Amino acid sequence: MGLFSFGRKKLEDGFEFVIDGIYALKGNSAVAAGKLTRGRLIPGTEAICLNELGEPVFKCRISGIEQGTKILRAASYDMKGTYGAHYGFKLDGVTKEQIPAEGAVLVSVTEELEEALKDAAPVSSVKAKASVENTVVVRDAQAQNALLMAARAQEKAGRPAGPLGAEREEQLSAVLEETLSEAVLVPLSIQESIFLLCRLQQMNHQEPVSGYEDKIQMLYDTVLEKLKAAPSLFILLDEGSSMPFMIGDTVDVYSAKELALKALHFYAEQYHRHLVLREIPREHTGLPGRLSLFAWLYYLGMEKLLIDNGSYQLFVNRSDLLEHPEEEAGQSLEVPVVNPSLRCAMAEYLQEIRWNVSYSEREANVEAKKEHLKKELLQAKLLVPVKFEKTEGLNKGQNTIDAEKQGNLFFPRIENNEHKQFLPMFTDWLEFQKAYKREEWGCMVFSLADGLRAAAGDPAVINPLTENLILDRALVKEIAEMYRSSSKNA
Repeated sequence: MGLFSFGRKKLEDGFEFVIDGIYALKGNSAVAAGKLTRGRLIPGTEAICLNELGEPVFKCRISGIEQGTKILRAASYDMKGTYGAHYGFKLDGVTKEQIPAEGAVLVSVTEELEEALKDAAPVSSVKAKASVENTVVVRDAQAQNALLMAARAQEKAGRPAGPLGAEREEQLSAVLEETLSEAVLVPLSIQESIFLLCRLQQMNHQEPVSGYEDKIQMLYDTVLEKLKAAPSLFILLDEGSSMPFMIGDTVDVYSAKELALKALHFYAEQYHRHLVLREIPREHTGLPGRLSLFAWLYYLGMEKLLIDNGSYQLFVNRSDLLEHPEEEAGQSLEVPVVNPSLRCAMAEYLQEIRWNVSYSEREANVEAKKEHLKKELLQAKLLVPVKFEKTEGLNKGQNTIDAEKQGNLFFPRIENNEHKQFLPMFTDWLEFQKAYKREEWGCMVFSLADGLRAAAGDPAVINPLTENLILDRALVKEIAEMYRSSSKNA
């Protein structure tokens, strides 16, 4: 009797994933394809691999979940749709050679299995060779892996026709046999261009394509130019944070409204996400500071984009589309303080805690994102509105302001529905101007500690008209403890 048999009862509240395909990725990682026969899990979940005898082989971390061409936030044994409970799991720190070729299963970590794993013979680590020598020449390793995984998933599923239809797919595929040129690529839609890129990746996996690197780079650059020139793009906003919805550290961007609506319904049905569809026109975007979508995402610290998730899809770096908002304006922007990493950490944390679901790793995920947020808050420089109540004796530009000495300063308060008052603080000038007019209010740049001193015992709130992050006494105490701990270790 193998270990799998005596450990099965321990798995009733966990998961079981039967592996039927293994793919090597560049670096020390692999993709396991198969079916989830029991339970649910999310990226970041730890697992133990069992061989056909039920013996533990290794412990690993499932860092990514794909289904067809979709990047998923969770996997479930009762998933509906074309692929059902069939997934591709990316395993970090595991090579293809380490995974048993027959009868391998990934299961939840249990104390019994961990103890048995300690007694098991060590598995020799063999450096995995990428099955594709010439990988996609895009500017991000995550994009390379995602394209590879998507192509293989499509191949394994018999390459069903996508939203373009089988006839159009065949027409486009024929283009790849010819010399690519602007005359050929310019008339294509974003979806058609992404399809060509994915198909080229797939073809090169089957048999090396002549001029592959040049072709893949041309297609990638073509998609970038089409995204920048698109009349409108579409995103999904999370109601909990008022920020673009994120899967891990990645934001979905859609080239067509119907694709965004399809994703909206999918996230609502499968994950009970409350999202709002937002169209972002190229002209008159309606975003803060009249920014473009890619400039706005810069201030939000959201640098990884997944284009058209659920269809023909592509990972891109936001910086490949717009390095810095100043490029767009053609001049230096008057934004004295920016906190991209803080805003991204706020979005991740708020989307998690305001998500009305329950799962086994929920507490650990919340805590991890909270710790990240506290670290960002300690490093942040925040904008606080201020007025001088008395101007006598003050020389403009020649005064030192001390947050602890507020004799001549007035810091405003905002009030919630329960008539509780908060000191407002802002991550950047864009958020500041939503609430206060520059003509009427000055602005101080404070650390979090200085801002809390200016609050004089009242709680504070960051970006009250957007994220609305409340800094209550409990959170402030945790941040103070983290600061004291870091100071001792410095």
